[in-house]
Amino acid sequence: MICHKKKVRCDIDSVGGACTNCVRDDYECQPRQRKRKRYTISASPPARTAQIRRIDATTSEAFEQLPPHEESPSTPNASLGAGEVLSYLQEGSTTGGQTNIIQQRCYATPNTILSSEEVATSPPKNGSAHTPVNVSYLGRLEYLRNDVPVDDETAIPCHAPHRLSETDRQILQIQRVSELPPRSIRECLLDAFWTRCYPWTPVVDKRWVEDRPVNQISLLLLHAMLLAGSRVSKYSPSYTPGDFYKRARVLFWMGAEDDPIVTTAAACLLHWWNPEGPERISLDTSGFWLRIAVGLAYQIGLHKEPTRQIDAGLRRRIWWSLVVRDCLINAGHGRPRAIDLRLTDVSLPSMSDFDGVPAAANLFSAYVAISSILGDLTQSFLQKCGFRGERAPLEDRLFRWIKSLPEPLQICHPQQGRRLKPYHFESRQLHVQYFTVLIILTRPVDLKAAPSTASLLASSFIAGIFEDFLSRDELRYLGPIFTFYLLAAGMALLSCYRYPELWNVAAKDLEIMFKALGELSKRWPSAVGSLKHLTDVRDKVVQQPSVSHLPENSLTSGTLQFFEDFGPELCRMWKVIYEGASKPREIPTGDLETAGILQDLRTPGAQFENFENQNMSHPQPSWAGQVNGSLEPTSLQSQDWLSQYDGIGNWLLIDWDQGLG
Repeated sequence: MICHKKKVRCDIDSVGGACTNCVRDDYECQPRQRKRKRYTISASPPARTAQIRRIDATTSEAFEQLPPHEESPSTPNASLGAGEVLSYLQEGSTTGGQTNIIQQRCYATPNTILSSEEVATSPPKNGSAHTPVNVSYLGRLEYLRNDVPVDDETAIPCHAPHRLSETDRQILQIQRVSELPPRSIRECLLDAFWTRCYPWTPVVDKRWVEDRPVNQISLLLLHAMLLAGSRVSKYSPSYTPGDFYKRARVLFWMGAEDDPIVTTAAACLLHWWNPEGPERISLDTSGFWLRIAVGLAYQIGLHKEPTRQIDAGLRRRIWWSLVVRDCLINAGHGRPRAIDLRLTDVSLPSMSDFDGVPAAANLFSAYVAISSILGDLTQSFLQKCGFRGERAPLEDRLFRWIKSLPEPLQICHPQQGRRLKPYHFESRQLHVQYFTVLIILTRPVDLKAAPSTASLLASSFIAGIFEDFLSRDELRYLGPIFTFYLLAAGMALLSCYRYPELWNVAAKDLEIMFKALGELSKRWPSAVGSLKHLTDVRDKVVQQPSVSHLPENSLTSGTLQFFEDFGPELCRMWKVIYEGASKPREIPTGDLETAGILQDLRTPGAQFENFENQNMSHPQPSWAGQVNGSLEPTSLQSQDWLSQYDGIGNWLLIDWDQGLG
């Protein structure tokens, strides 16, 4: 039995008698028994048929003996889900193989018993069809070289199914996890989730929820979806986001959900709670849940390209949703990333991942791309060696992004004059990210010099977009990262106080930003810190003496290309800055190969293919290259760098504060 000890494949079937390893080492060869049953098309023997019938009878009897679940008046059919039903069954008279059969039958839905044929042929309804539940991804064979073939599956030890103890069930009952809002409120919150949250975090398979009774939906997932929906809608006096979050958190830590894919998706949605700003240490922030979800994703193997799974599109959507959240939290907090894209090979989301819906695919693809640029830009600032070596590649990626943006997501008509298109909420959000990246990229090298006119122009665009958000009362639909965008734009505008002609225009834009931050602070605590910081800086800059002349227009032919797809309707500084740049300085050769890029990107039918193929098919973060010199010689090496953990966006504001006094 030497082959058993080494966990290698036994060749007794091919050589006959005894396997080669046992004959060589003079061992008695005993063929291993298969742990997995062979399924054939032949009829079942009478004894086997009788056994299945006995198990069916035992299962039905066990379900009939289930104690009734305590329900709230508003939820007549609410139940915990498969985990609780399974725990009751395991405490009954079932033993041995019967428990495994019952576990398989109860896994998908709590109140439905599958037939024996469905157990053998049907994939789990909530999970991956080719990934066994609770079987972790093992990547060790990718780096452990061994000439002897190893069967990892046969090495998996027997694992007892998870059971909720009596104490666990009492805790869940005390926390009222089965209590759900009435149908009208529940459907309203779910509609808000599908409309406002799902386009940016498409981690839920609609088949898990749609056309299914509420008692057949994962309770953990349902509470997480209700939490997200409640954060982008008006609060109900009876059901607050905190109620949904507490119940989802209890279900998560109790392990009430058996499907790891559903658990990971729910963890992705719990970041919508985010009750504290980054100034405070908390176990409930989006950064905390991001790392929990990323850890689960690595266990499941979401960081590897799905090949044979029928839920490959869902797995890719979950993975890139985590990447996006990692980039945005990295930008807002200035803390290291949780995901290293150099160790992944997941292809970018495509139309097939969204069931062939081009609008959803284009929006999420654009969101992933611009968020990755922002994340790499932040990461390059956080390096000790500086930012100079990363600037040109990031500018090139940003230029390609805006030129390859699908036509429905553009905010201006392509005709002469670039008139504003009809209002589109999602495209405006994308452009807020775009202009924020442009603000950071075009900041002046000498922080005590004149303000960057490109940053001022981009900041004015952000103010114009937020003016529409305020007029339409849509700030409630924005996530907490938008407080960072307002902070970056506000700091840029405050730098032009010394120039009265610019300040007269910037003051109107700043008024919009202060008002927007005030509204966001009612929902997101991170906005409180941003508002306070802008207020403190404003009180300091108004004490500086003014000058009579305008600052030098620093727009170059290269930076002007970032604005050529836009018109003046969203930007108050357009006439002062953009139209005043009659003879912009030439950009140094080699920074942007504009002609070749435009020729590729303006090919009919090319949307994101060129961008994806060049920049993201094999993700290479900006820090992978050699860095030559440092653009920020004072701020990144100072002792004040430790204050990056004091609030949102502080990694970006340290040197800005020094320049503004």
